[in-house]
Amino acid sequence: MTEPIPLRPVGPHPSPEEIYRVRKAKGAEGSEPVLLHVAGCALCSAEMARQEAFDHPEPMPSAALEAAWQRFNRGETEIRRPSRRTPLLALAATLAFCIVGSGIWMMEHKEQEAGPGSPEQGVDAYRGSVEATEGWVPSGPLAAPPAEFIFTTPDDGQPRQVKVFDAAQTYVWTSPPTRRRQVAFPETERQRLRPGAEYFWTVLGGEGEERATRFWIKGK
Repeated sequence: MTEPIPLRPVGPHPSPEEIYRVRKAKGAEGSEPVLLHVAGCALCSAEMARQEAFDHPEPMPSAALEAAWQRFNRGETEIRRPSRRTPLLALAATLAFCIVGSGIWMMEHKEQEAGPGSPEQGVDAYRGSVEATEGWVPSGPLAAPPAEFIFTTPDDGQPRQVKVFDAAQTYVWTSPPTRRRQVAFPETERQRLRPGAEYFWTVLGGEGEERATRFWIKGK
């Protein structure tokens, strides 16, 4: 008995889309050349088999499913063959890590050089803007803790309060309500401020709550 002569692929390789259309519309016009090619082409036969398996997956036994979930919970993943893209992806990930790391280092180095009272430090201490507001005193470096806070607000007769705090909100002081635009800072509170630390103060009540002015006492 003679061995059957293996079929040879006819024509160029069809695309996966063409194979899919032939599978879905069997007997359609133009499908015969594609089927003849697939019958004699190992690569295209494998593609058709993959599509069949995708459209009609076999149910996974419960024991195999449970084992897969256990591997997932342990952080185990399927081992795949390395591809040509793997070195490029690894290189891209390394470059991205270096760029991000360099950016973080530059930001931290800039903050260290800027020192307290700079715009680079304490920007998250207050939700509003942290700038030296015109007519608000004190601001910036001080030789000693402030004795009073002076501010400008609309003359609407509403009471205001001065709030003093540090960036971490570990120190907070709030004055009694007043309709004046000048609030004394008690001596007991002045003694609690540390040289070199950065502090902020704002005015509560009406306009001004979205702004904060920073100051710090010179020294270490």
